[in-house]
Amino acid sequence: MRSDAVRRRQREADTADLPSLRKAVARIVEAKRFDGWLAEMPDHVLIQVAAPLEMLGFQHYLTPPQDDLLVRAARVVWDSVAGLLDDCPADLAAEFVSLGAAVTPREAGSAPPGMS
Repeated sequence: MRSDAVRRRQREADTADLPSLRKAVARIVEAKRFDGWLAEMPDHVLIQVAAPLEMLGFQHYLTPPQDDLLVRAARVVWDSVAGLLDDCPADLAAEFVSLGAAVTPREAGSAPPGMS
């Protein structure tokens, strides 16, 4: 069972756009507005995304980096916030969409998540 989970995480890391993902994560985690975003988020959004954002920040700063764990953390953040983008500060919602686009495998020619 454990080896199946490890293989699945590795496949997810292999299909993610890692350079774009790292940039999207950095723009969120290192943002000067990070604390402001947390203060501006409605409670129901903060409840859904606080722990995943903490996990994402931890993986972002982990040395040495582990791509599969960064991708997993990013996927958890995206999954927790994808349906709540309209309730997020607009600039943070845009960053979440970039994160979702980098972490979500898609068919050639299809729009990234959150975009039409």
